[in-house]
Amino acid sequence: MIRFVHILLFLYISVNAIAQENELFISDKIALEESRNFVLKSNFIESQNYSLTDFIYQRMEWQVDPAVRYISGKVTTHFKSQTGLLNTVEFDLSDSLTVDSVIIRNKTATFTHQNNKLEVDLPESLLPDQLDSVSVFYQGVPPTSGFGSFETSFHGSEFTPVLWTLSEPYGALEWWPCKQSLANKIDSIDVIVTTPKKYKTASNGILVSEQLSDTTRTMHWEHRFPIATYLVAIAVTDYERYSDYLETGNGDSIEILNYVYPEDLEDAKSKTPVTAEIMQFYQNLVGDYPFAAEKYGHAQFGWGGGMEHQTMSFMGNFGFGLIAHELAHQWFGDYITPGSWQDIWLNEGFATYLTGLSYENIETNWWPVWKQVYSDQVKQQPDGSVYVADTTSVARIFSSRLSYAKGGYLLHMLRWVIGDDAFFQGLKNYFNDPAVANAFARSEDAITHFEQVADTSLAEFFNDWLYGEGYPVYSASFKPGDEGKTLITLSQTTTHQSVDFFEMPVPVRLFNAGRTDSLDVRLNHTSNQQQFIVDTEFHVAEMVIDPDLWLISETQEIVGVPVETNTQTIEIFPNPATTEISLRISSSMKITGIRIFDMNGAEVKHFAINPNKINITGLVPGIYLLKAELADGTFQDRFIKH
Repeated sequence: MIRFVHILLFLYISVNAIAQENELFISDKIALEESRNFVLKSNFIESQNYSLTDFIYQRMEWQVDPAVRYISGKVTTHFKSQTGLLNTVEFDLSDSLTVDSVIIRNKTATFTHQNNKLEVDLPESLLPDQLDSVSVFYQGVPPTSGFGSFETSFHGSEFTPVLWTLSEPYGALEWWPCKQSLANKIDSIDVIVTTPKKYKTASNGILVSEQLSDTTRTMHWEHRFPIATYLVAIAVTDYERYSDYLETGNGDSIEILNYVYPEDLEDAKSKTPVTAEIMQFYQNLVGDYPFAAEKYGHAQFGWGGGMEHQTMSFMGNFGFGLIAHELAHQWFGDYITPGSWQDIWLNEGFATYLTGLSYENIETNWWPVWKQVYSDQVKQQPDGSVYVADTTSVARIFSSRLSYAKGGYLLHMLRWVIGDDAFFQGLKNYFNDPAVANAFARSEDAITHFEQVADTSLAEFFNDWLYGEGYPVYSASFKPGDEGKTLITLSQTTTHQSVDFFEMPVPVRLFNAGRTDSLDVRLNHTSNQQQFIVDTEFHVAEMVIDPDLWLISETQEIVGVPVETNTQTIEIFPNPATTEISLRISSSMKITGIRIFDMNGAEVKHFAINPNKINITGLVPGIYLLKAELADGTFQDRFIKH
C-alpha cells in the first residue's frame, strides 16, 4: 500500500532535484499523516478468542450513498468451532455503530456490544469443527479516524461524491463486524452493495451481477480466494469502466479492470496498459499472478497514493511506480500476508523492491535514480530497524524510511550478498511455499528459503539489517605496490550501537589516472583495519566504495598512500593506525615540535619535543595531518586513525 504518493517523473536525472521535487519513488501509506506531524497510536489488540473460531465465509450486504457518511446492512458469517465447546462468537465492531439485531438459525440471538467488541451468544454449544452462521444487522456513522478507514469526499469540477474504505491496519472494525486478525483469513466472500442508481461500486473478486431499479443499483462481487480482513474494500462513485488484458499465450487472458473518474478516463487509458507488462514481468520473476481465475483491477479514489486491496487496488493516480508497487502486493501482501505487523517489510519491503526491479528491467533510465533516492532516504537518520517493535504505532508500521526504503534495500543488499541466481530462486521458492500460500508468513519463513538456496546461514546478515539499526560508514586507504599489486586497508564505524560491525562483502572500484581503466573487486569485510592485496594491471590512482549503490552505507574518506621512495627521510608508521604512531627519521635530523590537525584544520595534539611514540587513542577515526617542525623547514603528511 502506498498512502501518499510522490511520483512526478520529470525528465531530468539530477538526483538532488528529484529528491526535492516530491521525492520521486518515495511512496507510502503514512506519508500524508507524517507530513502533518501526525502519529496515530492504536490500542487495538487481537483478541485471544480469535483462535476459537475459523471464519470460512462472509456475505456482506450494504447500503451506502457516497454523498452521506453512513452505512447500513447485514453481514452473515459462516464459521467453524475450533475449541471443545464454543458458546459465543466474537466480532470486532466500533461502538460508534449500532447493532439492530443478530440472527442465528432464523432466531434472534442475545449479544453484548461494548469496548468495540460484539459478543454473540450461541443458542447451543458447538463441538470442534461444527459449522454455524450468524447474521449481524447494523447501521451508523463510521468513526473518523486519522487513518481513514471509511471516507467520503468529492472529485471533479462538479464535486461528485465519492466513498471508499481503507482498513489497513486496524480500521475494518470501524465499518463492519469482522475478525480484525492476522491469524485467520476468510476463505471466501460475497460483497453486495446497493447505492443510488448513478453510482457504481468497485470491490474484490469478479462482478457476478448488476441490478438496476428506478432509483438504485445493486452490484454483487464474488471472491473465492482466502482474504485477510483488512483487504476487504469498496469504493463508490460515478465510475467509468474499461479493461486492459494480459494475454497469457495459451489462448487465455487476465483481465485488468479499471474503474476511473469520468474526467480522468482518457488519461487513465493512456497509462494503465503498462500494468500488463509489469504483471508479465512479475510472473516471470516470482510466479503466476495468484488471482488469475478472477481479475486484477484499479479503482480510483481520493488519495495521492494507493492501497493493494485484493484483486482491486485503489489508486490515487496511474503513475508507473504506483502501478508497479500495488500490483506487487498481490503476490506479497495479499497472497502471502505477514502474520504480524512486526513483519510489515514482507509487504512493503518486497513491494518496494519489486517496484525497483521494474525500473531496472522496464523503465531502465530510472533504476540508478531509484537506488540513490532510497539509499539517501534510509540515511536521513542514523537509527531505526526494519523489524517493527512497536505495532501500536501506525506511523511506525508504515514508516517510509524503514518499512519501505530500508526494507526494500535489505532485499537489494541480500541480492548482492548471495548473488542473483540464489536470490531470485529464493524469491520464487518463498512464493511457492505451500505453508504460506493464501496464508500468513513471518520473517523466518522468507529467511529460510534464502538460506536454503544460498546454502549458508544468513543469521549475521539479518541480525544486522532486519533487527539491528543504523548502517556502516567506511574509511579506507590504498597503496600501490610492486608487481601490479595494490594494498587496500578497510575499516568502518557504525551509526548505531545496536550493531558493532556490519560483516559484508564491500564492492570497490579501482581507477587509473584519468579513469581510462578500472577494476571492480569484492572485499569480504570482517574486521577493522582489514588489509586486502589486489592484483591490478595498472597503477591505481583512485578508489571508490560501492559505486553502483549495492549497500546502505557512507564513505567517510579514502586516502591514497604515496609510494615510498629511497629518498624519503621521514615516515609515519604504522599508517593506518589505531592506538599510536611513530616517526621514522634519519639520525641527522632533529624535530623541534609536532602538531596534529583534523581535516577541518583544528589542532588536536601539540608536542614541543619529538616523542618516541604518539598516542592517538583519543582521536576519533578519520584522516589527520601531522606537521613536524624541523631545523631547516617543515615536514607534513597525512595518516589514518581507525
